Formats: sequence, structure tokens, C-alpha cells
Amino acid sequence: MEATISVIIPVKSDPKGLATTVDALLKIDRNHVEIIVVDGGGCPTTQSWLLEHQHEIDHVRSAKDGGVYDAMNYGKSCATGKWIWFLGAGDIPSVSALEYLVDLPAEQQEIPLHIFSVQMDADREAGVPASYPARWDASMYWRNTTHHQGVVYRRDLLKDRKFNAKWKVLSDYALHLSLFQSGIPFETHDRILAKVKSGGLSRKFHAGLYREEWVVKRQILSGWRKWVQPVWLLVKFTSKQLGVPR
Repeated sequence: MEATISVIIPVKSDPKGLATTVDALLKIDRNHVEIIVVDGGGCPTTQSWLLEHQHEIDHVRSAKDGGVYDAMNYGKSCATGKWIWFLGAGDIPSVSALEYLVDLPAEQQEIPLHIFSVQMDADREAGVPASYPARWDASMYWRNTTHHQGVVYRRDLLKDRKFNAKWKVLSDYALHLSLFQSGIPFETHDRILAKVKSGGLSRKFHAGLYREEWVVKRQILSGWRKWVQPVWLLVKFTSKQLGVPR
């Protein structure tokens, strides 16, 4: 029987975080959830944990790869569920929100994107808010307001779309910007889908992050929104260095 939702977990040298996420997913009816773990390799402890728990996971790959977005692309190519959801090792899914997703009415199941809120770990970085509400709107032109842990995609939506692995930090943001601009139907839900572990790549607020954001936006945006970005990104970078949410 086809699973309702395929949960893809890229991991690199984090067996404790991986165990936390998988243990939480095991609390959900396994007829509805497919667990896919894509390990970047190089960590004997992670590989040992995967070997010990392989019977609890539907698909495992442990091998050197091209980074987190390469791993996410591989994971989605293996998915069989109607929906695809990407988590990081250490993220904690909400069982009740996933059960709500499984039970969506038929008409809502035809909508290709479902956007949920996410809660940030208490040990979050300076300048990061405690939570991100469910948003899929023009705020994305300015900030990465819709994190992938809060987005559930219809599998057919991602069939011919990939995360661009040349972006090391913001490929999910680039995909979301493209989807938003193309007018893909969506629905937002006032529910927390996951608690997100601190330390994500996009929350290391160094200059390289903002350089990558500019290159991404330069390729996707047009008109005045495109050409004001250098000034806006300088403001964002400065604010983050001061620990001011923006």
C-alpha cells in the first residue's frame, strides 16, 4: 500500500539527532508514513546506528554525496508517498499535525502545496524568532519566511523539479521563490508541523549566505524587487550581526 507521506531526512554525522527524529516518526501509523534516510557518509557512529535500526526505516542510503540538496534530490527520487516532507536530523515532527495532514478532505488533497508553522528550538541563534507562522506570500521576496520543514509538497509537484545542488544553503528558498512566482496553488494551516533543531545552514549568518541569496534572487526576480536587493541584503546582514530579528 502506498504511504500517505514520505519523510526524507538528510543527515551528516548526527546519530543522536537522527535517532530523535526517527523515534518521533515511529509514533505515527506506519501505514501512512514512509521514512527515508540519506546519510552523507563518513561517520561510523551514524552508520552503526542505521545498521542497527534499518528494520525501522523504509529506505536508507549511506554514501558520500554532493551535500544536503543532493541528498534531498536523491530522497525524493525514492519516495512513494502522495506527499513529500523534508526534515533535518534532530527536528521533531508534530504527530497531531501529521495525523491532520493524513486526514485532509479529498478536495484539499488536490492542492499541491501545504504550508504549516514551525517552532524553533529553544537554543536558537541570535536574531532568529521563536517560531515561523505559516506563510506563502510576498514576504518571501525579502526573507526566507517559509522553511522547508513547514512545507509539504505533492510528490507529483516535485517530479520534474530539483533542488539546485550548486546552492549550498538556499536551494530550498530558491525553489520556493520559483514556485511562488509561478502561482502554484497552496493552502496554509495554523498548526505547528515540527520543532526545528538549531544550527541549520541558513541560520549561520555569515557574508557568504547573503552573497548566495543575492545570486539566487538575481536569477529569479525581476524589476524593482530585483534591483533593491543589494541594499536590502546589506541591511539584513548588518541587523543579524547585531542580533536584531529582521
